[in-house]
Amino acid sequence: MRIGFIGLGAMGRPMAKNLLKAGHSLTVYDVVPAAAEALAAEGAQTADSLAKVAASGEVVITMLPGDKQIKQVLLSDEFTANLKPGTVILDMTSCAPDSIVEVEGFYKPKGIMVADAPVSGNVEGAVAGTLSIFAAGDDAALKKVWPLLEVMGKQLFSLGACGTGKAFKNLNNLLSISNLVIISEMFHVAQKRGYDMDSLYDMICASTGMSMSFKNRFKRMVDDNYDNGFKLSLARKDYANALAMGEGVPMPVCKLINDLLLANSKHDDVDMAVICKLFEGA
Repeated sequence: MRIGFIGLGAMGRPMAKNLLKAGHSLTVYDVVPAAAEALAAEGAQTADSLAKVAASGEVVITMLPGDKQIKQVLLSDEFTANLKPGTVILDMTSCAPDSIVEVEGFYKPKGIMVADAPVSGNVEGAVAGTLSIFAAGDDAALKKVWPLLEVMGKQLFSLGACGTGKAFKNLNNLLSISNLVIISEMFHVAQKRGYDMDSLYDMICASTGMSMSFKNRFKRMVDDNYDNGFKLSLARKDYANALAMGEGVPMPVCKLINDLLLANSKHDDVDMAVICKLFEGA
């Protein structure tokens, strides 16, 4: 399949690479040209404009930081004017449900379908092609992109109307990030007591306290290693989107956790396990 791919960050780059390995033809674009050029060695064509990547594929995939970039790219005159009739836009960004519903509403009269498919699974899952993917949208759109999702993910969910994928991703992250804040407090208790962290890790992984957040991030806290993960800034963005979805619903604990995430914003550019730094010296 001919595919355009926009957004080659920590997640987008390995996802695009897996599509190339599966034999698909990719034209790639990123605001950082070097990110696109790095995939040229893997067989991708590079585009120097949104216009060229929009015109390049039967499917155009976007994997962007958030709502602002979604609208800047997908609703720009440069992009929209160069899409071919019948193209499917596959947006895999984590953003507010309303943003992708707005994009779908914009394109529907133009005969262009929009599929909504954010992911979960971190960079390691993107590299391995084992992501969980929360797909939503028109049946015809999902049928077209499903073979591509099967390349990038292992657990695929078809969730209904466009926007539902974003909503479910935000709710998932509400849980995982909330859990991470509690893990960071537990980490400091264990550290203060001088317990063996490897034994504690093994015990919890075999017990009721185990979660994906614990399994993937407790050792980051122990090793003081926050490289190459899910940035705290992106975690906070997803958390705020989930809070907005719950407007009118009492969420006192989640609102407190959101305040803690905001208080640690100086560490925005590293993995969200860095939330444990907030409590050092407190």
